[in-house]
Amino acid sequence: MAEIVKGADVAAKLKENITERLAKLRSSGRDAKLTILSVGDDPANASYERGIIKVFTALDIPHEKVVLEAGCSQDEFDSAFTKINEDPTVTGILVFRPLPKPLSVEFAAKTIDPNKDIDCMGYYNQASTAMGSKDCFYPCTAEAVLKFLEYENVDLAFKNVVVIGRSTVVGRPLVSMLISRNATVTCCHTKTADITDRISNADIVVTAAGSRALLKGDMLKNAKKDCFCIDVGINMREDGQGICGDIEFESVEPLVGKITTVPGGVGSVTSTLLAEHVVRGAEMML
Repeated sequence: MAEIVKGADVAAKLKENITERLAKLRSSGRDAKLTILSVGDDPANASYERGIIKVFTALDIPHEKVVLEAGCSQDEFDSAFTKINEDPTVTGILVFRPLPKPLSVEFAAKTIDPNKDIDCMGYYNQASTAMGSKDCFYPCTAEAVLKFLEYENVDLAFKNVVVIGRSTVVGRPLVSMLISRNATVTCCHTKTADITDRISNADIVVTAAGSRALLKGDMLKNAKKDCFCIDVGINMREDGQGICGDIEFESVEPLVGKITTVPGGVGSVTSTLLAEHVVRGAEMML
């Protein structure tokens, strides 16, 4: 049976550091604050939002949510974003994406203050991540994967990592982040042929495609027995009761060395990293 690596354990270590830094920040007369901008109330964001509120409330970090009507215009969205971006009390901005069509985040991505861009939406932090910089804001979910590997003391040099997913939010930036840490990375996605063959020599498999039960046990029949599987996917369960990941846990777990779960895995670390980024944003403004 695989060792289950719990998100709560990884997040607890991060929270200790955040609490210490927040106290120092407040002693200097500054505070941190997150503002979430959402268009409509997309049920797909509900689980993530609940996790954020839980973490920020526990850490006593101020947070607010600005909700625009689903039928708002591009000008209305851009105006609301600009107001938040220029607010000196805001130290972190999170825009729930994707926006409903035909709205675009292009204006926001171009104009967001890099020091408030705590989930790497803006072009500056996206480019810095792609260039291998370690002095920028990474996408929180992609960074959460690194935190799991750090927690387990995994040295990425000479490791074969397969990332299944190519989104600009997780898959693509994660590939860049892993390469900059000396991993050898293969990027697959839902249109990749023979994924089973591509993961046959994997030390680490990260699923981030948003496709329920994408990774099944029979696909890991030739994988290394100590393979570490990290599930980033968030999907509704087939019966509609709760969420599940991209890994078919029951068939994969007996075949690998370590594994994360959904829920209980990457999500809590993502929310905690969001809090760390908001605090870091406040520190940058001192």
